[in-house]
Amino acid sequence: MKRDNLKDNWPLPNEYMIELGRISSLYGVLENVVNIGISKLAGYSGTYDYRSAIMLAHSNFQQRVDILATLFEQTVSEYPELRGYEKVIKLIKRAQKGRNKFMHSNLGCDPDSGKVQLSSMSARGSLKTTIETVYIKELVEISAVTHEATCALHTIITGHEIKPLWEQ
Repeated sequence: MKRDNLKDNWPLPNEYMIELGRISSLYGVLENVVNIGISKLAGYSGTYDYRSAIMLAHSNFQQRVDILATLFEQTVSEYPELRGYEKVIKLIKRAQKGRNKFMHSNLGCDPDSGKVQLSSMSARGSLKTTIETVYIKELVEISAVTHEATCALHTIITGHEIKPLWEQ
């Protein structure tokens, strides 16, 4: 196999590579909508105010979700239409957990079974290693949850319902 001909099923089957790309792309959109949500709930009038951008530039996603949840909690009494934000935050956290599982672990094909496997390691208190088979439906689910979280956050912030693509 030549280096310039590595496009098919490399390093994983194409369907897995496509879904990993979808997770990454949808997660980027979610990150941007979280940032915009923070900006709006913090009282900035522009779509995405430079002051908010400056403050968030070096915050990791978990910190941004914590900021967003706290802003919701503090502003819900002033803006009752924000009620139910807890469900939105749960969706965002679920998307984050799923994305992190697949983007911060090793994926590869078992040469004997041909199955895609994820290997991960944790060293919190004791060393733990895991290897599990990954099914394409798991990746599709994380893509769907990430899209749902983005739609739900947009809806609660703007008051204009955005339904997931499969419900439109």
